[in-house]
Amino acid sequence: MNLIKSILICAAVIAFFAAVSFGSLRAAEFKLTASSSHPPVVPWVKTIQDFVVPESTKRAKALGHTLKWTEAYAGALYNFKNTLEGIGDGLGDVGWVGTLWEPNKLPLQNVTFYIPFVTGNVELAADIENQLHKDIPAMRQAFLRNNQVYLGPQAIDDYALISKTPIKSVADLKGKKFYAPGASAAWLKGTGAIGVNGGLPVYYNGIKTGVAHGAIVPVTGIFPFKLHEAAPYIIEVGLGGGMTGALTMNKNTYDRLPPELQKMFHDIGKGYGKLVAKRVKGFHTATLKKLLPKAGAKVSTLPLAEQKKWAAGLPDLAGQWVKRMKAKGLPGEKVMKAYMAIVRKAGEKPLRDWDK
Repeated sequence: MNLIKSILICAAVIAFFAAVSFGSLRAAEFKLTASSSHPPVVPWVKTIQDFVVPESTKRAKALGHTLKWTEAYAGALYNFKNTLEGIGDGLGDVGWVGTLWEPNKLPLQNVTFYIPFVTGNVELAADIENQLHKDIPAMRQAFLRNNQVYLGPQAIDDYALISKTPIKSVADLKGKKFYAPGASAAWLKGTGAIGVNGGLPVYYNGIKTGVAHGAIVPVTGIFPFKLHEAAPYIIEVGLGGGMTGALTMNKNTYDRLPPELQKMFHDIGKGYGKLVAKRVKGFHTATLKKLLPKAGAKVSTLPLAEQKKWAAGLPDLAGQWVKRMKAKGLPGEKVMKAYMAIVRKAGEKPLRDWDK
């Protein structure tokens, strides 16, 4: 009787592993598309190309799966205005979403555009972005409503002002048009300058043809797009950086993956955020100290007194934003206060205390 029982148990075990093996064979190969509106000359796209794609392929292989990637960058599938739809609609399976152009669909992700002059520490901003998505469900749900899953943060370095002419005071901004994407146009309120919506890929031609006098732009975006050739005056103004995007995956694609690959992509997302921040920080420094001066650009810093004047002259951007979020039933105040609290805990000194 024991012999028969043992045989039956062995048969059941063999059948189980055979079923698992057969299931793995059926789901062993996954065809995925990595995409972005921007070219891989910027760190947040380059890191998809040389980290996300090869690293996920390697890790998936170790888990017994095969990933076959198609890569489509530089607007091959969609432009900078449609990054959210590009991943949500499945044009790309994994890609960079520019949250800065989505103040309505991703309002909480745009919090840093309503608290300028806080910090230009990009590595800290990336950590905060990840923490907020972990701690505040509404942040993750915003992506889910757009049929995608948040994988990792993309933070940007300190925004600078690029101009055709020198800017030595806040008064020098009056009457001039500057590219200021999405919610960043609010940073010009009270200065007399006019914001023009746009993205890095269109700035060069726009400035050259007179659409704008210059732009508010992250320092890391200046050299790759040759913006210094159109606006040679680069002015550090203390605006700070923050959250401008994220690495996401199409929800339908995510749901088709086995649990071990889902977990793997979340781990990859964390690594992506840290590597992008590290690269952005390094490129920011190199751009200001080496690349731009060597290329003939004129780099300067707006006097601290003028920076404080600019910050103090802005309306209560954070308070107004919090009220709008509250009207939508969103925890804007919680997000904003959490961001400011972590910044101060890290030893940063904001030029304006938006939460007080």
